[in-house]
Amino acid sequence: MPSANPRRVVEQFCNRFPEQLAALTRIMGDDKASQFELKQNLKSLHTESHRLKGAAYCMGFPILGAQFFKLEQDADELLQSKQDITPKRMERIYVSLSKIAKLRSYVTADHSKLVQSFENPAPRSYGDDQADALRKLLKVQRILFVEDDISVRNLVRELLTDIGVGEVRMASSGQEALALMRTYTPTMLLSDWYMQPVDGLSLLRQVRSGQTRLPSQTPIIFLTSENNAEKIHSVIRNGVDHVLIKPFNRAVVMRAISRIAQQQRPH
Repeated sequence: MPSANPRRVVEQFCNRFPEQLAALTRIMGDDKASQFELKQNLKSLHTESHRLKGAAYCMGFPILGAQFFKLEQDADELLQSKQDITPKRMERIYVSLSKIAKLRSYVTADHSKLVQSFENPAPRSYGDDQADALRKLLKVQRILFVEDDISVRNLVRELLTDIGVGEVRMASSGQEALALMRTYTPTMLLSDWYMQPVDGLSLLRQVRSGQTRLPSQTPIIFLTSENNAEKIHSVIRNGVDHVLIKPFNRAVVMRAISRIAQQQRPH
């Protein structure tokens, strides 16, 4: 199997970036809107900036990811405040959007650290026997990947296929995953954490409590840009098997999946 090269997926992300930036700007609409409308707009902005933060990190653009993180924080701070949202207080939102807009020339596949890592790879360290055993283990895996960002879905599908996973199915939301699991039984579930209307934590709890047709101990891995240790420990307590922090790479994904698959093998 030829090695994955995510350049095509990253190029698609780059081509969509101006449109996504314009959509973010449109979300805020008129700053003279009512307080209710402004808060609804900020909630949408917060959700979209979080999604784009994760996508930017995964696509290999850490500077862009950091700017989306700042925008997410700005939106959250305004939402948590009990004060009215005024044009003056909205200035930080527009400053953050302006800084993101200035990165348009940076968002190209040639600048992607992900693309660079694939096109200039480090030597792989597996011996022949170990690599053969790993290929056999991955070939029997059926993985359902749940993620609301199309760029990240495409990227992870390519990575999973490249490392030799036998079957990969995709879902764009927790709700879609639950519907798919009525007729499909994966050996492992990979899921984004923050999604709407059904997030990864709700999906995790439903599987672990036996509310789905999956075996309740089906391995579940979270992919997230959340790096708060307390929150990560909370999902581990809820039964997640592993948490992959965005950005991740081929080697990290392979190690996580193979380790968990080995733990699931009958002894």
